[in-house]
Amino acid sequence: MVGLQGLENPLWKAGSLPLGWVTFYKRTVALDRRWHALGLGYESGVGRSQIERAAVIQYDGVMKPWLEIGISKYKGYWSKHLNYGHPLLQQCNIHE
Repeated sequence: MVGLQGLENPLWKAGSLPLGWVTFYKRTVALDRRWHALGLGYESGVGRSQIERAAVIQYDGVMKPWLEIGISKYKGYWSKHLNYGHPLLQQCNIHE
């Protein structure tokens, strides 16, 4: 990418999100904030009512619900969709 070599924080170090910004620039529309609940991967104070109303919940941050460091009050929204008896989940050390 021409002209980006001297950047202190190159775009590609931030993962795939910057590529999405470039790809879909001016081709997206804003959604109502109630549609998407984010912040469940860090202690963000997202309330139960906000999560229950959301069509999509996002565990952004390092405390993913499948990790031991996951936030207990948010884990149930993820774990209720799991079949803990599935062999692949057992191989991944994911358990109740």
